[in-house]
Amino acid sequence: MNWGIIGLGHIAHEFADALATKQGVFAVGSRNIEKARAFQAEYGAERAYGSYEELLADPDVDAVYVATVNSRHLDDIRACLDAGKHVLCEKAIWGDYAELLSLCELARERGLVLAEAMTIYHMPIFAEITRMIEAGELGRIKMVKADLGSLKEDDPTNRFFSPDLGGGAMLDIGTYALSFLRYFLSGSFDEVSCVTQPYPTGVDEMWAIGVRTSEGMVGCANLTFRAKLPKRAIVAGDRAYVTVDNYVRAETATLVFPDGTSREISCGKTADALAYEIEDFERAVASGDTATAYLDLTLDVVKTMDDLLRERGYKG
Repeated sequence: MNWGIIGLGHIAHEFADALATKQGVFAVGSRNIEKARAFQAEYGAERAYGSYEELLADPDVDAVYVATVNSRHLDDIRACLDAGKHVLCEKAIWGDYAELLSLCELARERGLVLAEAMTIYHMPIFAEITRMIEAGELGRIKMVKADLGSLKEDDPTNRFFSPDLGGGAMLDIGTYALSFLRYFLSGSFDEVSCVTQPYPTGVDEMWAIGVRTSEGMVGCANLTFRAKLPKRAIVAGDRAYVTVDNYVRAETATLVFPDGTSREISCGKTADALAYEIEDFERAVASGDTATAYLDLTLDVVKTMDDLLRERGYKG
């Protein structure tokens, strides 16, 4: 596939690094042509454009990686789909459930694949843990927990704390924790409760979230934007539990039994996290089977985020 990238910040460089191990970057687009040309030179891209519109008008671009700021995602995804491009959008794909549903419908109408670049869904270690669960090694799953704290600089002008740029802990890091819960919890999220604390700019700074599913499982997520928490997640069954550190791009986990004995699990590589995303996305495009795009899980997570943000007054 010929990949185009719009929004050439830090994460776009990581994505381009992943593409460099495969077919490479085909086209890049920026509002600043010099920035686009510099990115082109760094990664050997075939084409560079001084606007997103020019890139989307290129008939040779098959898919677009959207790496713009959160607040632009809705318009940028729609423009890509209107141009007939498959879309992989950086997390959080969008914070409004109804609007995301409209994008999903547009993608279906046009026969295009739309997906969120959520590393958790694509890491081999989680496929291995799923296999272990299905084999009964953990017993019946009872609880899933995911914590993530990001110590952002106390700067109200930073995009992380800007309501206009889609700031706040939920959209930036909460999507990871909730995606982990959604991946391992069975059943619908029948009950969701929380406590939260806003930042002075009005965006959300901290959350403690509890979930109960239709199958009697419980999930917990703790988020902070002005204090560090370990990126640690747990999947607990009645025969054993698994602890996953650095779960956003994990390659190892620890299986612990009630008697205290344990064994290490290793699968995949952290360094290849974005390459796994690309492989699963291209598989979905090639086969027409969107299961490896994980859009259903993404929709559940976005609905949960949207409901919580509205309930606690962070959005109208």
